[in-house]
Amino acid sequence: MKNIVTAATLLALVLFSGTALAQLDPDEDGIGVYFDPCACVNCVPMDAGAHVGYVVITHPTAQTAGVGGWEAMIWLEGPAIITNTIYEGSSINFLTPPEYVVGIGTPLYNPFMYPAVVVARLEFLILDASQPINWYINGVYRHSLPERVPCYLDGADYDIIIPLQQPTGGPDIPVATINGECAVDSQPESWGGVKSLFR
Repeated sequence: MKNIVTAATLLALVLFSGTALAQLDPDEDGIGVYFDPCACVNCVPMDAGAHVGYVVITHPTAQTAGVGGWEAMIWLEGPAIITNTIYEGSSINFLTPPEYVVGIGTPLYNPFMYPAVVVARLEFLILDASQPINWYINGVYRHSLPERVPCYLDGADYDIIIPLQQPTGGPDIPVATINGECAVDSQPESWGGVKSLFR
């Protein structure tokens, strides 16, 4: 009986949600631009117009204490412009975008099960949907760590600076793509893949 209920639940999920998505970056202390707050979608087709992207720290090792601040350089290439940055929590950016050195009054953490902390929302405008738009992340010019990488502050101890990694491997590879070739495959799960879990 339990297997029937489980199978029926999974069937309903697949039928009503289309594909099941998992968080893209399985490694600790990642940072990326995603098009959902759970860090599951980083490659999508979009029409021209206004949209929102999320700057997400994934699998933070300081999850229980939260993110006390963060720094990164985030930019895009292609026919789009970032129109506004909305910082989560009581935050302030001490630099000018595309460079972000953000102090956070009360550390941010995720109270839900998935290990992702949204630190900012990027509002952007797509001017031409026929061309690809690629997003990149690097460290800021005057970086806090010896090497130029994005990083964040441990919410329990602001003297601890934790380096962040891009899900695609480095600053020269896009972390997210709109209307183009995917940098990291979102790997949607098919119904056959779900059924294989019960064989």
